[in-house]
Amino acid sequence: MNKQEIKEKIKRQLECDDDTAERIFHRALEDKMITVRLNWNFVIGLVIYSMVIVTAIWAIWRHIG
Repeated sequence: MNKQEIKEKIKRQLECDDDTAERIFHRALEDKMITVRLNWNFVIGLVIYSMVIVTAIWAIWRHIG
């Protein structure tokens, strides 16, 4: 879940406004009830795509030169 989804769930369950949901969210982060984790699928995909682009640029460079 991302931050916005969590805030929407807080608002829906507690029937509160955006500001209150934001404060509850930050308090939960401080109390370690919510942990922040990397989306490894996104990170690995980004690395793969960037390596493909770098390889393509290198191959074009070698072909031209």
